[in-house]
Amino acid sequence: MNIFCSKRKALKRGALLIEVTVAFGALLAVSLLLLKAAITCTTVQKWTVIQGLSDARMSQEVARAKRIPFDDFLLPGSDFPEYPIVDTSSVEIGRLPGSKPIMGTLRRTRLPMDNNLAVNGTAITNPTGTEGWQLQSYLTYKISARNYVKSRTVLRAR
Repeated sequence: MNIFCSKRKALKRGALLIEVTVAFGALLAVSLLLLKAAITCTTVQKWTVIQGLSDARMSQEVARAKRIPFDDFLLPGSDFPEYPIVDTSSVEIGRLPGSKPIMGTLRRTRLPMDNNLAVNGTAITNPTGTEGWQLQSYLTYKISARNYVKSRTVLRAR
């Protein structure tokens, strides 16, 4: 009788070990799913933050293009050279939490309007002698493995 009693205790201990192992496996699977969900949420949040920072940077470019005096951007060494020449510079768009910088490439150029007297215009098509330019800025940056481009164009006339 003693032999059967000791076998039952051993079976109960073995069953308990199996239950604990299954419970630990289930807990591990649930924790991995929650970790994956947290990483996915963080990635989407990072994308949203970078989009906001790049929009703010392009707003600064629009303000700069509107603020620069007309004669200054027509000079040969200006920040907005005449197309096909493009001024390229590396810029910091902003910083993520932890002071990780987000870098991008900014390209600037200017295009004359079709009716400028110096380009194609004549005294008949442009009797007032107005001069118009498109100041263009392009920002390229990378989030994870994808490249993004944002552009802004400001029309200046006198």
